[in-house]
Amino acid sequence: MLVKEISEQHIQDIGHAFGYYDYGEEKGMASWFRDKEAVVTYICGFVRCVLTDDFLHTTSERGEGYIAYKLPGQKVSFKAARILLRGMLQSMSLGELFHFARMLSKAGPSLEDVLNKERKPCIYVGMVCVREAYQGQGYMRKVMDLAFVEGDRLGIPVVLDTDAKSKCDKYVHLGMKLYGTRDLGPGGTLYDLVRYPKKAE
Repeated sequence: MLVKEISEQHIQDIGHAFGYYDYGEEKGMASWFRDKEAVVTYICGFVRCVLTDDFLHTTSERGEGYIAYKLPGQKVSFKAARILLRGMLQSMSLGELFHFARMLSKAGPSLEDVLNKERKPCIYVGMVCVREAYQGQGYMRKVMDLAFVEGDRLGIPVVLDTDAKSKCDKYVHLGMKLYGTRDLGPGGTLYDLVRYPKKAE
């Protein structure tokens, strides 16, 4: 279901799930920011951004899991972009922000970028989160199915990128395929994944 409003507690829960994710020996989003709380701040800003443009969906009114995805033709509004930028500036200094942008640029284009350049439509998933109180109960599959159903309906692939092999493995388990990786140097690795529509397979 589309999220029209969300409590501040749920926003903070999503931010905490990302900020305090256990990467083990891997490097991921946590290494891009000065500390875990900075990650929380950035993710909370991202949630407010996608909520503004109606990109945020949830499994039920309880909000066990959330997913943000963009359909073909949907654009990020100026208002939403300002909200995201504010969140980024609250979590990073300008120097850190420029370093982050250079790191992403050197890593090369994402799968979404490749498909957009080829003018091939796709559903881009920008965030997936199961709130910590509901983890391990099958909600990640339920939340991904929200995007998969749309992909099947439209006959287009669902794509996303993630920042850890442990996360990549979970998406593969749920039916996605690893398209490729992008090297972020000291920032770790990004994993591009795709799930093709069932009727096209």
